[in-house]
Amino acid sequence: MWRERLSYLRRDILWWILKIFVGPVSRQFWHIQTIGKKFFPPNGQSAFLLANHTHVVDPFMFGDFLLRPIRYVSSDEYFRYKFTNILLRWIKAIPKTKNIPDSITMRMLLRAVKRGEIIGIFPEGQRNWDGETFPLEDTIPRLIRKLKIPAICIKQRGSYLSWPRWSNQFRRGKILFEFSYLFEDPDTIPDDVAEIKRMIESKLAYCELEDPFVTSQVFDIPRVAEHLELRLWLCPHCRRFFVLESKGRFLYCTHCKARWQFVGNGTFILKRLGDEFGKRSVNFKRYLDLAHWTDAETLRIIDDLRKRKTKELVSVPAKMWSAPTENLRTRHFKVAGEGTAILTSDFRMVFKKKGNGETLLDVALKDMRGANIAWNQKFEFFMPGMAYRFTFFGQSAYFWDYLLIKLNKGELP
Repeated sequence: MWRERLSYLRRDILWWILKIFVGPVSRQFWHIQTIGKKFFPPNGQSAFLLANHTHVVDPFMFGDFLLRPIRYVSSDEYFRYKFTNILLRWIKAIPKTKNIPDSITMRMLLRAVKRGEIIGIFPEGQRNWDGETFPLEDTIPRLIRKLKIPAICIKQRGSYLSWPRWSNQFRRGKILFEFSYLFEDPDTIPDDVAEIKRMIESKLAYCELEDPFVTSQVFDIPRVAEHLELRLWLCPHCRRFFVLESKGRFLYCTHCKARWQFVGNGTFILKRLGDEFGKRSVNFKRYLDLAHWTDAETLRIIDDLRKRKTKELVSVPAKMWSAPTENLRTRHFKVAGEGTAILTSDFRMVFKKKGNGETLLDVALKDMRGANIAWNQKFEFFMPGMAYRFTFFGQSAYFWDYLLIKLNKGELP
């Protein structure tokens, strides 16, 4: 018992150290302001803290405005690295395996509720790619109905452009946190899960690149465009996959030589028309429009290739890792080989080894369990008794995750 109390005392001390020294720095750097009702139940009473998820440091950005330590649910991938593992264990973070029901996580969460803690959860389950809040799943509304505890909602405005998911660098600008408090009186919690979900979504649903408060600013750095190809994998001029590259402030097509300048508020300036610009080519001034077009056009191109009976739809260089696993959390990846990841017409991922062309893996996308993206260029998934990771060289892992999502929704033929 005394060890548990000591561990929580250590957590509280670390929380206040971070709050005192990190909170004011982040508030000053990003000019963070708040609006809305900041209310926290007294010690001993539980609550959920819910927020849209933009980047890895937003839990620490909240710290300057929170009156009690928050116990966050965090992806278990961060527990596999020494430094983040120590930090997350000190602050009593609850590990969660992405996109898989996790009974261990649920038990830890329920114990935290019984202790009267505030549980920090990002309902989207992952950082969003385009500043648009992902649809809310039913898990959190069900827990609120069952446990009869309130919800503290924080809508982040400006956080996405301060550090877009596809970027490795943060940039300065103004950030606004909108606080709201739901179900202060537990007796007002609806019995209908759908109504609870609707109320939460009304507080968190948001598209940052449609927000005048954000787009009127410029979140600028010298390398503001770098790594855009991790999200934009299709050239709008020549309509080829994986030909875009970024450098400094510019996005280039290595095939048709098109070139755009990217501005920190999410807009493009066309600098050079592509050599193959034709009737089906398009040009975009907004990042969000290009991202949406990339998604829709990808499905159309794949459908067209399948109609022409093309067996290999897309191929991209990759490195494959694998690890035997018994409980999903324990996985120590080892390199299986370098080669080419191929998307076939029957929606399988085939990995052929560099040199001899040996097929090391041939798996249907629909059979992948717990597929997720780790560190943007790494695509992970589980098969019976094994975990796999594919690292793509300067190209997007989100391409594969996007196809899998659409396939599971029945939006691919």
